Amino acid sequence: MPLKKIAAAMLALFTIVAGACNNAKDKVTVNSSFSMKIDNVLYQSSATSAYLTDTLFAGRKTLIVDGVTNNFKNHMELMITFPDSVRTGTFNNMIEMAIMDIEQKTTGYVEKQVTVNITSINSKYAEGTFSGVVINGEIEKPLTDGSFKVEIIDPL
Repeated sequence: MPLKKIAAAMLALFTIVAGACNNAKDKVTVNSSFSMKIDNVLYQSSATSAYLTDTLFAGRKTLIVDGVTNNFKNHMELMITFPDSVRTGTFNNMIEMAIMDIEQKTTGYVEKQVTVNITSINSKYAEGTFSGVVINGEIEKPLTDGSFKVEIIDPL
């Protein structure tokens, strides 16, 4: 597993915890959702968050959609780095996607080729679909029926 993806997953998990602690009682939340099928097995987040962040590339923003399945078995993450500005459209470059076993009993999946279609996005909300192929070592599996509908939070 590339160290970059593990570090990104750990940062996202930290952000979820930190965000949950910031004035939760004062925030109005949208009914966020994040789900996908890998080889016809449904993965659905029951604790979903999303945020926009700066990247190492000057002037580029990344949308991070992050979640944990309801059995706390899997961590799910989708990252879309916009080539120019935050906008709707179809993206198939600068996409990172991972679904990992939290207990590390099994290895997870990362993107081989994933296409994301963002249908709506602004500073507070994002919605879209995604599909493609994920890999686990040498094993490739189809990723289908991916979707997200999320409130974008301030990460800190």
